[in-house]
Amino acid sequence: MREVTIGFGENDGLVGTVTLPDGPGRGPAGAVGAGTGAGGVGLVLTNAGIVHRVGPHRINVRIARRLAEQGIPSIRFDLGGHGDSARLTGQHSFEAQAVLDVRAALDALGSVAGVERFAVFGLCSGAYHAYETALVDERIVGLLMFDAYRYPTWKTHVLHYLNGARQPHFARRVLGFTRRAVVALGHREGEDAALRANPELGRVNYIPTRSAFAAGLRSLLDRGVNIAMIYSGGEMRNYNYRKQFRDTFAPFGIGDRIPATFLPHVDHQASTLAHQAELMRLIVGWSASVAGTAGTAVAAASA
Repeated sequence: MREVTIGFGENDGLVGTVTLPDGPGRGPAGAVGAGTGAGGVGLVLTNAGIVHRVGPHRINVRIARRLAEQGIPSIRFDLGGHGDSARLTGQHSFEAQAVLDVRAALDALGSVAGVERFAVFGLCSGAYHAYETALVDERIVGLLMFDAYRYPTWKTHVLHYLNGARQPHFARRVLGFTRRAVVALGHREGEDAALRANPELGRVNYIPTRSAFAAGLRSLLDRGVNIAMIYSGGEMRNYNYRKQFRDTFAPFGIGDRIPATFLPHVDHQASTLAHQAELMRLIVGWSASVAGTAGTAVAAASA
């Protein structure tokens, strides 16, 4: 396994670390290649929120090195204005610039590792950027999203309040819910608000409706992209049971086409070593399946 930190993108303003399997390869001057060739697949690891490219608790570093053992090259990098990368110019919106940055990371990894197809793993806001990039870049053949958009169903709400009934101050919470429901009904516009993802202020400005997200996922599936979802127990109000993703997207005919693993015991940042190991096993296994090496795709976990 070999690692090299590079500058790339406009004026080399983006900074990323490429992790390469052992073996001869090709690359730009001063770089080392993975020797995987054009038929291989490389993995791009995005920022999680404002966290440096190493990822929460350095999980991106561990994933990259585990992938190298499987013969899969990767790049973990900082979006513009994050970590070691240069400040944003303001020429584009944050979301549009993030897509440009991810595409630049594809170019960089392809140049260094000699690959032309890519998978992208995104955690939290990184999942949103990975999804938006996959929609516009056909080089992406795999998309794994951790704690991406959450669309509660009626069962989600029932389970949340049944659990709340066992907690202190339940009556006060019911009153608060009733007030919010009345306000929501009074301000409903367009598609039912219940079909919208829960807004995550400070991460992205645009949250697609359920139908818009379904249409995007279907277009990727029809293109042959290997898509998988993983959800933690970090937001139990909005995602709290194993078959929620399937139930959410069954009306659109894609509920059974995308495996979604629910890890209720794991928090949003996979804080413990045991939880990191469990998450890495899923990510590396999925990556190997996309790359056509040993490993299996993410399968739905038991509740």
